[in-house]
Amino acid sequence: MNHSNFNFYDAFDFDDDTPIFAFQVAAAVVAEEESNNQGRRTGYHGSIIGHNIVNRNKKEGELRLYNDYFAENPKFTETQFRIRFRMRY
Repeated sequence: MNHSNFNFYDAFDFDDDTPIFAFQVAAAVVAEEESNNQGRRTGYHGSIIGHNIVNRNKKEGELRLYNDYFAENPKFTETQFRIRFRMRY
């Protein structure tokens, strides 16, 4: 079976209403879990008052990484990339 063209619903003999029913069951399970967890404390407490927010410019970093190593005319060679990111030859 070719996994790139794999469709879950084609692998089984479902009727036309099965995907809708599966979604409804999943939504009901999620709703039940949420109602069971009401009033419980989780490990995540949100932002911490007084902490500084650091803008790391992730998009600019991704663009710089691409231009430095993967563009048509990269700034650094493949050898320099492998050294920088500790890859074996």
